[in-house]
Amino acid sequence: MKRAGLIGATYVINNDPSGNSILASNIAKDGTLTFGAVIPAGGTGLHGNNTNPNAGDPLFSQNAIKVVGGYLFTVNSGSNTAVMFRINPENPSDLTMIGQPVKSGGEFPVSVAVSEWGQVCVLNGGAVSNVSCFKADPSSGLVPMPNTIRALPLNQTTPASGPPGSASDIIFTSSHKLLVSVKGLSEDQPGYIAEWDVDPATGELSQDFVKNTISSPGMNPFGMTQIPGRDAILNADPAVGYAIWDLTTVPATSNVIPVSEQMAICWSAYSASTGSFFLMDPGASQVVEVAVDESLQGSTVKQYQLAMGSGPLDGAVGSIAGKDYLYVLSAAMTAIDVFALPSKGSAEPVQTFNVTTAFEQVAPVSSRDLQGMAVYVAA
Repeated sequence: MKRAGLIGATYVINNDPSGNSILASNIAKDGTLTFGAVIPAGGTGLHGNNTNPNAGDPLFSQNAIKVVGGYLFTVNSGSNTAVMFRINPENPSDLTMIGQPVKSGGEFPVSVAVSEWGQVCVLNGGAVSNVSCFKADPSSGLVPMPNTIRALPLNQTTPASGPPGSASDIIFTSSHKLLVSVKGLSEDQPGYIAEWDVDPATGELSQDFVKNTISSPGMNPFGMTQIPGRDAILNADPAVGYAIWDLTTVPATSNVIPVSEQMAICWSAYSASTGSFFLMDPGASQVVEVAVDESLQGSTVKQYQLAMGSGPLDGAVGSIAGKDYLYVLSAAMTAIDVFALPSKGSAEPVQTFNVTTAFEQVAPVSSRDLQGMAVYVAA
């Protein structure tokens, strides 16, 4: 049954070690959020061994939960599984698991990528570190694809230790590449982006990856977002700000761009209506709006201050009646900050939605464990 006035939902995982759940919040026509539903993800969560044991960002990653079309995909890092759900367009907080959770092919899965041709690849960041791919079957769920497990030598533990040296993100590009970002360990061991070619007909990955090492002063490639219309990506980097990678060369080349007064920019999202990228900085409690021009040069448009100590992590954009809204998981305050994006440089705070107040009676909510952000808006 269609729920009046509700047109979409946001989704995060609570990554609870006793049972991982998806926390779905309803989106109204004005972009604001209300309680939606708690959906068991079919496994357990797990917190990485952080250099700061009380810190959030338990998976050290972006895209722990992903929405493509009418489907949602996420990981259970404590169970080493991945899972697929169908979204009910009449009531987007209503999710139906398709099939059962499947083994991720490695240990400590932290991120998931979904291609336009229906291939799903999971990034495993633990002691058994690799990428492993599946077919997204609307009847059976995730079905392992042959010849798609590829090693990623991280020399990690389960759970992973970090943030230094940990896996960050996995994405497909429009040019049929699969990319994984990995943080560095030191100036002598900077981070890199691993690049595989993908055969869209079979899903097969190239046997070996190209190692694209970030140029100085970059160090820790984190969240990645494709630059529309270009064979290029924007890559957040908490060591400096962000980098823009040109993927037309082998190896790819990176242009590292510092952001003034940034402390830990790690996550990125793109708004089609404004043409801007939005970068989340938990250290400075800021969202930074960035523009990228035709020559792949980046510039800061505006920096938006959130409540100090809010700890913004993952962000995602949803479009409602032609107007974009940015949803940011402010994990340290167990909140979701909502911004309207009427035009470039004009993000407007709409709501700070308290996740604890909304969900604590029905699911564990911990600032230390919350992760991910995905958005669905019904067509």
